[in-house]
Amino acid sequence: MKITYLGTAASEGLPAPFCDCPVCQKARKEKGKSVRTRSQALVDQSLLLDFPADTYFHCLEYDVDLLQVTDLLVTHSHSDHWYPGDLFTTVEPYGHHREDYLLTLHGNQTVCRQFAEGIGTEESLVPKTVHYQVAKAFQPFSAGEYRVTPLPADHCYTEEAFFYLIEREGKALLYAHDTGYFLDGVWEYLASRKDLRLGLVSLDCNHGFEDNLHNHMCFTTDAKVRDRLKELGLAGEETVFVCNHFSHNGGGTYEELAARGAELGMRVSYDGMTVEF
Repeated sequence: MKITYLGTAASEGLPAPFCDCPVCQKARKEKGKSVRTRSQALVDQSLLLDFPADTYFHCLEYDVDLLQVTDLLVTHSHSDHWYPGDLFTTVEPYGHHREDYLLTLHGNQTVCRQFAEGIGTEESLVPKTVHYQVAKAFQPFSAGEYRVTPLPADHCYTEEAFFYLIEREGKALLYAHDTGYFLDGVWEYLASRKDLRLGLVSLDCNHGFEDNLHNHMCFTTDAKVRDRLKELGLAGEETVFVCNHFSHNGGGTYEELAARGAELGMRVSYDGMTVEF
């Protein structure tokens, strides 16, 4: 299994457009890996995680072929993860493709309602190309070759936000954005999965160097999650742990963040990073 981090920032991006804080100033000067776009990832070639307004740029920058994507998993309706208006390009005359092309959207009730009542109404052909399925916590579903289990996130308290456990042919990926320290029900579910061995765990690190347990996480909380997953036997020395989803408010250029990650034995994401496991 392979994951490509297309965007690794929080909602304002990094550097933030209306900000002159020291972190944003450094990012503008250093550029490279310190510049981050809004959160999105691609699993292999067919499973897309989140759909921000930066999707078009990601396709250009990282040679993403959206016509190979069969399933879209949306974590929640915040605009840095969900920008449904761009789905108008899935239909004629904006997009030309084989007649049987189908994209399946998976998300919570809010995400699916926004799709159905928004672009699904404005462009009548879109629902013929993009189908949606309402995801429910702890209820696994098939997404192409993958078995996906939505897990309730400690985030976005006006709706039920999710993060996702993704499995295929004995491989497993836990993509945990946006969330604080996992809820008790999530830990109970994970503890019940005696068959599960995680190859890669991607953890929210929005607060970076600042301690934080709820709504988002930080390096310290990421380490706590890692240690508990290992205690449960769900992860081991071979498991890749990645800290992701950074904000200027959490502090640090890429090099500074990567140094802290290395101290904890975890990798720090950057836009365009690919990890195979």
